[in-house]
Amino acid sequence: MSRIAESKVNLNVDYSIDIVDLCKKFKRSTLKKGSYTTLKTSLLNWFFKREKETISYTQAISNFTARIPRGASLGIIGRNGSGKSTLLKLISGIYKGDSGKIAINGRIAALIELGAGFHPDFTGRENLYLGGIMHGLTRAQIDERFDAIVKFAELEHVIDDPVRTYSSGMYMRLGFSLAIHTDPDILIIDEVLAVGDAAFVSKCKDRISHLRNTGKTLLLVSHDLSAVEQWCDEVIWIDAGKEMDRGSPRRVIDKYRAWVEKADQKRLMSEPQAEVVVNHPVPEKLAKGRWGSREIEITSIKILDKDLKEQNLFHSGDKFILQLDYLVNEPQEDVVFGMGINRADGIVVLGTNTDIAEIAVPALNGANLTGRGSVRFVIDNLILNEGTFFLDAAVHKKDGYPFDYHQAALKFLARSSYPHVGVVVFPHEWQFLPEKKVARAAHD
Repeated sequence: MSRIAESKVNLNVDYSIDIVDLCKKFKRSTLKKGSYTTLKTSLLNWFFKREKETISYTQAISNFTARIPRGASLGIIGRNGSGKSTLLKLISGIYKGDSGKIAINGRIAALIELGAGFHPDFTGRENLYLGGIMHGLTRAQIDERFDAIVKFAELEHVIDDPVRTYSSGMYMRLGFSLAIHTDPDILIIDEVLAVGDAAFVSKCKDRISHLRNTGKTLLLVSHDLSAVEQWCDEVIWIDAGKEMDRGSPRRVIDKYRAWVEKADQKRLMSEPQAEVVVNHPVPEKLAKGRWGSREIEITSIKILDKDLKEQNLFHSGDKFILQLDYLVNEPQEDVVFGMGINRADGIVVLGTNTDIAEIAVPALNGANLTGRGSVRFVIDNLILNEGTFFLDAAVHKKDGYPFDYHQAALKFLARSSYPHVGVVVFPHEWQFLPEKKVARAAHD
């Protein structure tokens, strides 16, 4: 909701936003059987005195302090549910804190849910006047800025149509344009930059940059970490309503990324692997399963990093090692080991085996004490683009007769430093050649 708020209490006039020991909790109600709020169940509950709902509380913000100087830009990062949007709504005045203090020195334009206050049956023109007044503008100020607001939103041709006939993009563009034309001292942005096509998004970013360059205070919440790093002087990382770290954007963002990857790795390692694959969300075309005659049996499938530690999250350029442990139940001379990598949407990224690579596999006769062995497939430089991937592993004869085949046995994630498009990121560079001088013909 776009909202304007002006503080009546100043903790420190040197700060645009001054927050000290802010706390906010929400009541959680767990419904018991028979506690649904229909007329019938309400009557039954009253007659039979059924057990009431269990009430507990969730601490959304805990002892949060942030003092933002005038003209500074602060970024707030964290995973979904960490309390970022709650914090912005507290600052904007949508929520009231349980304890602590918030002081706002100046006019706020809070871009949280654009156009949330528009009436669907009013025209765009009528909603601009209504919204402008809610933002604290006079009718004369709205008259003065009306054409500029409509032009920026690119809605001249529909401004006198009811907004219920607008597309979601048009609706949000009108809300964004109104908010940035209120001449705010403080601009609060919560994941609302994707409000149109690429050209309009670029225009929005240019306007936000202009406001920042003219000394406005910026408070930005976004999962676009590159934008946070570009626009913010300082970053605060929060989780479960608590501050985890704050400081220079590059340092805090890098620490946050490492934390996220560690959490993802822990989650992946806790998922059932190898034989127990039924819990993996695998596309139908990657139907999970295991089959084969088991004369040779794959007993363990592991993905290792350069330090030979089990890993399920890799970056472009990392070393990737697939290790297959096997058990020889019956001696075999015709043996092929194979592997495959498939993206989560079913696209085959790689499929290869020792026969294709012309690698001679020694006869597996189980002559050692245990009949067990291991084989590794090593990729020195993994060039996968960002995505989720599933791994197949197999041992079979050259004619395809399967000893043991594991399909979609493991899941792993690939991360890339840059948002390339496609499946792989080849090592590359851009080169600019010197301009060629061309003689121009003389004009009479």
